[in-house]
Amino acid sequence: MKTTWIFVAAGLFAIAALLFMNLGKPQMKITPEELVNPPVVTSSSSSTSDSTTISTTTPPAKPTLPRSQFDIPVLLNSGDKITFTNGLNITLRGITDSRCKPDVQCIWAGEIEIELAVIGGGINPSQTTKLGTVVKKSAALGDYIFTLIAATETSATITVTRTKLQPVVNGQVSGTVTVGPICPVESIDNPCIIPPEVYTSRTVVVYGPTDSQRIKTTALQSDGTYSLSLAPGTYWLQIEPAGIRAGEKKIITILANETTNLNFDIDSGIR
Repeated sequence: MKTTWIFVAAGLFAIAALLFMNLGKPQMKITPEELVNPPVVTSSSSSTSDSTTISTTTPPAKPTLPRSQFDIPVLLNSGDKITFTNGLNITLRGITDSRCKPDVQCIWAGEIEIELAVIGGGINPSQTTKLGTVVKKSAALGDYIFTLIAATETSATITVTRTKLQPVVNGQVSGTVTVGPICPVESIDNPCIIPPEVYTSRTVVVYGPTDSQRIKTTALQSDGTYSLSLAPGTYWLQIEPAGIRAGEKKIITILANETTNLNFDIDSGIR
C-alpha cells in the first residue's frame, strides 16, 4: 500500500511540473480565415537551432508579353493580350471550332473561328473582328489588316499590317551665299553695291549621299539666301556656277522637324 502511494505522488508531481513549464509560453491563436485557408509552413535552419516559420504565399504574376511588331506572325493563346509598338492592343477573346468530327458526315468541313478585340493605335472605342481558317482569313479594321495564319482549339497565329504608313516629316536646310569681291577697289565709305543678278543667277544643287545623283535645285534669293525642304537623310550641296575655283560640295545630314544652317563663300576672282 505504501508503494502505491509513492507511485501516485510521483505521477502528480510530473503533471504539475509540465503545467508549470507551459505557463510562460505564448499560445498560438487560429483565426477563422486560417481554418479555411491554412498558412504554408516552411522550415528554416540557423547555425544554433532549427526553427519553423509560418508564411503566406501569393501566386506568381502572369508574365506580360513583349511589344509586337507589324507584319510579323504572333502566336496567341485564348485570352492573351498583345500590344504593338504604336499602342495598338489586341485580345484573343475566343476560339470556336466548328470542324466536322471524324466519322461524321457533314455538309461542309467547317473551320476554326477566332474573335479579336481591338483598341488603341487610332481605334477607339474598342471594336471586334472575327477571322476564320476557311471563309474569312483576313479583315480590315481602321488602318490595319488582320490575317489569320493558323489556328488550333486553343491558340491562333495572326499578323497585323498597317494600311497607312506614317507620313515622312521633312527637315530644312538654309544658309547664305557670299560672293566677292565685286569691285576692284572698295572702301568703307564707298562700298560696292552687289547687283541682285549676282545671286539670282546662281543655283543651289542637291546631290544624294553618293555625291553623284542630282536630286533637287533651287535659285538663290536676291540677297544670297536660300532655304530647302528635304526628307531626313544625308546630302551634298553645291553652288553653281561657282567663282574662279571648282564649286565646293558640302555634306549635310537632315533631321525631321529640324533646320540646319549651311553657308557658302564664293571667290569671284575680281582683283
